[in-house]
Amino acid sequence: MLKTLKKQVQGVIYLLSHPKQLRWIIIRETHYGGRKRSKQQWVEWQKYDANVHISMMRAHTDKLSASELNSARIKIFSDMVNSIGKDLKVLDVGCGDGVLSVPIWKMGNYVASVELPTVATLAKKCMVPQVVACDAEQLAFVTDSFDVVLASEVVEHLWHPQSFLDEAHRVLKAGGFLIVETPEGEAGLNYDSHRHYFTVERLEQMLSGKFTLCEVKRLEATGSAQTPTIILMLRKSS
Repeated sequence: MLKTLKKQVQGVIYLLSHPKQLRWIIIRETHYGGRKRSKQQWVEWQKYDANVHISMMRAHTDKLSASELNSARIKIFSDMVNSIGKDLKVLDVGCGDGVLSVPIWKMGNYVASVELPTVATLAKKCMVPQVVACDAEQLAFVTDSFDVVLASEVVEHLWHPQSFLDEAHRVLKAGGFLIVETPEGEAGLNYDSHRHYFTVERLEQMLSGKFTLCEVKRLEATGSAQTPTIILMLRKSS
């Protein structure tokens, strides 16, 4: 009881000394307090949160470029894509500021990127190639059209992640690859923009019969990422 009270007092003191964070919480609860009641409200909250996040990243590009976590993530995704082949058709779902889209495009691959409406507009300003505004749970692409689908820090944000995983399977060519990154374990729910948490075993169960697990990489928790991260490369079953 005393520990809980102490944490609450510490939280109040922190917010009072960080007015920008306090303002963000007031906006969140005033406009998005019902975000967990319906998909529509949840998506509106995700659009707001993503725009704030991308704007923050654009304002601190020097810190991002120096981030060990960011560098490690880019290297793992780049190495995985490179191991698949060259001149690939890649779909980056939830591209954000293009942290993955741009380097993989520069490797010589065709990259189409997906973001929510309004977020897609900001992604274009970040020079992300070929941005399409659509719902990750209803991808606006024809069946069997991509060699690789990327989903970095996406599934934990979705209202119904199984729908996205089914859509990724649909748009991938036979033998195509899905690369998924997400926080590992229940601690992923510590972020108020996350609706779900995942483990390797849980993702394998959700993808059973549709994908075969090829590789798993882990990134340790850091100051900017409070939970360990898993990156899975899976191949579409024939």
